[in-house]
Amino acid sequence: MISEGFERCSPIGSYYEQLRRGATADWQGVRACAEKEKNDAVLMMLYANGLGVGRDLDRAIAHACRVDGAAMETKYRVEHLLAMKAGKDSKRFDLCDDITSGYMGGFCARITEEAHGRQRDTRYATIEKALTAAQRPSYDRLRKATTAFAKHVGNDETDLSGTARAAFAIEATAAVEDQLLDDLRTADKGELPKAVDVARADAALNAAYRKLMALPANEKGEVGDGTVTKDGIRATQRSWIAYRDAWVAFARLRYPSVPAAAWQTRLTDRRTDELKGWLP
Repeated sequence: MISEGFERCSPIGSYYEQLRRGATADWQGVRACAEKEKNDAVLMMLYANGLGVGRDLDRAIAHACRVDGAAMETKYRVEHLLAMKAGKDSKRFDLCDDITSGYMGGFCARITEEAHGRQRDTRYATIEKALTAAQRPSYDRLRKATTAFAKHVGNDETDLSGTARAAFAIEATAAVEDQLLDDLRTADKGELPKAVDVARADAALNAAYRKLMALPANEKGEVGDGTVTKDGIRATQRSWIAYRDAWVAFARLRYPSVPAAAWQTRLTDRRTDELKGWLP
């Protein structure tokens, strides 16, 4: 996690943690941490936004020029700050506003996902309050299976070529977790699957999987022009099966009026669409 608190003096983590706290933020603590660590990125944001210090865009620009990174990022940040100084931009300034490199894309994706992950956990907690004691173990297995499937999607079934690979992996992993949350929330509102056609869904899934496994691959086992390999797809498919089975088992308890086959049909159709995305 990026947010590590003041005790270990992680300037970036402290900044975004305090930003989340809003009116109760300790910006003096962030400033002390940033000055101790000579962190120009955080000092740049503090002075640009007037957090814990008087707003001073000239000092923010000076710090921006010392932030490590791509030359174009420095150029765009300085231009951004100059626009603020000229009164042409009044929005909160952020380190991630003007990124151009894949490295910073991954760094900023982690910051974004940390904040989004906290929101997701809060929403999960609301769902969990409504669970019965009998449903909770099955729910916990579903969450664990979802996390495992999400990691496989991010690491094994996402094209990780290029410098932005970290951002791609984070976004793909988060998308799986978001999908589960959305499914649970809509189901609790009564929006439940109705279609029951498991035989058709399984046949379509198997056909898509066979076509993928029949594609030509390079010496690394990669299919297409990216880094995804047949072994990676196999591993992800195995984790998806565990995820599907955990979903169906939980749904039997949580939504007993819906046939288990309806959930299996929905999940299988969704997985088929994902696999088809890798076909030429």
